[in-house]
Amino acid sequence: LAGHFEDMAAAQTRRYHYNRRVRVNLYWKPKDSFTAATDNMQIRINTGHPLVTKVKGRESRYQIVCGMFAHELGHVLYTDFLLYQSYHAFLESGKWFPEPPPLRNITERDAEADFLAFQASDPKNRELVALVTHDILNILEDGYIENRMLLDYPGILGSSLEKIRQVQFDDHPSMEDMIEQEADGGHIWQSIHSGLLSYMLWGELKYGGTPLSDERIQMVFSLLGDLDKALVSRDARDRCRTANLILIRCWSHIKDLLENIKEQADNAASEGGGSGAGDPNDLLSSLLSALAGGSEEGTGETSPGD
Repeated sequence: LAGHFEDMAAAQTRRYHYNRRVRVNLYWKPKDSFTAATDNMQIRINTGHPLVTKVKGRESRYQIVCGMFAHELGHVLYTDFLLYQSYHAFLESGKWFPEPPPLRNITERDAEADFLAFQASDPKNRELVALVTHDILNILEDGYIENRMLLDYPGILGSSLEKIRQVQFDDHPSMEDMIEQEADGGHIWQSIHSGLLSYMLWGELKYGGTPLSDERIQMVFSLLGDLDKALVSRDARDRCRTANLILIRCWSHIKDLLENIKEQADNAASEGGGSGAGDPNDLLSSLLSALAGGSEEGTGETSPGD
């Protein structure tokens, strides 16, 4: 099956004069939360993941695995890893890429100043911000590459991607669910994050019983024009611009989450929780991983394969 997927990848990437073979590694780890990822040289898929095993029948399971493959191939074909490296390098040095975001009012100007001060005050803060921005960009990029795959490959790749998208949407929590989780240790940024992910991947929000006037839903609504541009633009810089806007407009919530993460890490370290217990990066990575809706973050060092 891995060879079959490698042949499919070769057929599509050669169409775009992409002269190296993408390797596919399939393995079975039912207890591993990892789903699938690519480093742009290899695609790894955990065929033992519950996304696959909860579906009955060989053909249906093939569709789910093929959908996971189609998503990762979308990163190989369409993700500009080099440009995103530039984005993160600029941000780490306290600069915006490709240019500073437009600021609509004094609240956003204050948010930008506070964001830049937070970054400059501590190297650990920069690491935490880098994790958040990686995550935001991955939401935007996942929506873009899946939209491109559905448009460009309406055959088995597109239909399999649609199959797994439906499974994931059915499992995705509603905004009402997310707000209930806030009362049980969750955070408002997780709820906004869930709404952004839902819109970028599936084009709709699952409100549950939450009124449209809720601030979380209104935050997503305020970004719809920029999210739509990020979804369809073939210029990855537009997704960087949208990520910058999300950072600024949601900064008070993001900062509060990061401060909470740092406090949790300090408490764990002081209580002697063992190796890594006091590492805020690990805590934040675990939290963001639990929120992911598509795959692990794509990584690589190349331009798009198309």
